[in-house]
Amino acid sequence: MSSRSSRLTARQKEIYFRLLGRTRQYPVRLGLAILFGFIFGGSIFGLLGTARGSMVQIFGGTQTRLNTFTTGFISNWYEGGLSHDGLVTVLLLGGLLALAFLRGIGFFLSKYLIEWIAQNIIMKLRNELFGKILCLPLLYFTGSRTGELMSRTLNDTHLIERGITEVVSDLIQQPFVLIAAATALFLTDWRLAIISLVVFPVCVLPIAIAGRRVRRHSKVGQERLADLSSIQQETIQGAAIVKAYGNEAHEQTRFEKHNADFFRRQVKIVASKAAINPLMEIFAVVAAIAIFVYARSAGLDLPSLTVFLVSMVVMYDPVKKLTRIHLVIQQTSAAAERIYAVLDTEDTVADLPGARPLDEPVTEITYDRVSFAYSPGGHLVLDDVSLAARTGELVAFVGSSGSGKTTLVNLLPRFFDPVSGHVRLNGHDLRDFTLESLRARIGLVTQETILFNDTVFNNIAYGLPNANREQVEAAARQAYAHDFIMAMPHGYDTVIAERGLLLSGGQRQRLAIARALLRDPPILILDEATSALDTESERAVQLALNNAMMGRTVFAIAHRLSTIQRANQILVLDKGRIVEKGLHHELLAHEGIYRRLYHMQFEQQESAP
Repeated sequence: MSSRSSRLTARQKEIYFRLLGRTRQYPVRLGLAILFGFIFGGSIFGLLGTARGSMVQIFGGTQTRLNTFTTGFISNWYEGGLSHDGLVTVLLLGGLLALAFLRGIGFFLSKYLIEWIAQNIIMKLRNELFGKILCLPLLYFTGSRTGELMSRTLNDTHLIERGITEVVSDLIQQPFVLIAAATALFLTDWRLAIISLVVFPVCVLPIAIAGRRVRRHSKVGQERLADLSSIQQETIQGAAIVKAYGNEAHEQTRFEKHNADFFRRQVKIVASKAAINPLMEIFAVVAAIAIFVYARSAGLDLPSLTVFLVSMVVMYDPVKKLTRIHLVIQQTSAAAERIYAVLDTEDTVADLPGARPLDEPVTEITYDRVSFAYSPGGHLVLDDVSLAARTGELVAFVGSSGSGKTTLVNLLPRFFDPVSGHVRLNGHDLRDFTLESLRARIGLVTQETILFNDTVFNNIAYGLPNANREQVEAAARQAYAHDFIMAMPHGYDTVIAERGLLLSGGQRQRLAIARALLRDPPILILDEATSALDTESERAVQLALNNAMMGRTVFAIAHRLSTIQRANQILVLDKGRIVEKGLHHELLAHEGIYRRLYHMQFEQQESAP
């Protein structure tokens, strides 16, 4: 492997410095962290000098520059009381205690402030990431797995938190420690200090070697962790299907396979990092032996030799941490790259400059030669579709699965934008209006009912947060949901399980319909809104929908053709194109897709027990 592989790419450097740049949002706390880091690091010089002075005073020895200023000051100051030597000893030992206390305070406050900054950055980063995911167009989610996005929000941000904390903390504290210890070395014996410092760079070699492996495996490891999250989420959401087909063993094997792959990646990272300390310690022992040999030949006294060795030991930790920063950056940059890949995703569906609020009555909706593909240059899901709907009209869409019905109605709230053609409202392109005001005028009931782990009241009021109890109950009555809600243990205050799994399919659908009706929108989109209802509930809800549709424009995707017989126009889609158009009786009068689908459903109903 080339040496280039151990280096960060230009993109990774840009991302990492972008990440560290967020610390500039906290100039006061960062400045205080640096100050206390200086106190923590600089106090080591005082500790070494005072310790040497104490050793000379207690055990004897030749005074050197490290403690001359201390004893001289004390000698001039002292008058009576203890003996000169006794007072000096007491003051030196007291100074050691005070310096140790000051060093501890400096470390605590510096570490606390850095951790606070890191935690705050991660909190905001998670918020930004979640907000970005909310704002991304639906098209993005067709090519992204939910588990992978969850992994980026939780696991990757955790790695970044560690990266910010360790790197910033070490960059603030360790240089001061290193400078103080190196100063003590030179004041003790400058020749030996030069020799020792020449040896230190050799300790960087294990870091460089391990860095290559760590960076290579970290990014792949995070991808494998995202795979695990996706598998787990898919299995939990599809628990009924897994059990119905007896595939528990298959899912267990699939999970264990990916988990073992993640384990192997992590072990390689651990092995690379674990090899660093032993290698560095071997170099340290070799250096210590060389120092002993030199000290004997140069006649260095015991206090000076002790201070020198302690200084070398003190320097070991900051050198180790500062050289390890490269490894931490390697891991952190892989996680940051994945997060910024989401944050930097272009929002293809957004308010255009000059977009205005939609505050006029909706009179007409038109599709003018609209085409759409899910990927640039890909297969056209909609191909040259044109239609017009006026206020109060019910426009129904019929077709086989994959014919483009849902995609067609999803263009109306601008979940997607067409690749060609225009969707217009009152003669204006939808992009002329702000997204918020456009979507506020649309009620949506999807085929897959989405409910939240919250109260019934809050689920219905989701589209109108300021709704009162009377409004929510009125919407529930319209959707024929009030009676079963009141039969629940706490009525409208009953908390339903995630995705409403404790409710029947019909009950979930009626809550979704109530949510749409509460908003009282001029436009309703019903994506097979009655497909999950039993016959009796379907009749009741259909009556409620008929009342709700008065004065509104309704786009309805129908699975049961019996529900759209009164539609003002029925559009039949096939392979992304409108192939038939007309009223119910008109389409039944001639051979075509609609007539074939209608008779197929009629025959199925006749043959049903």
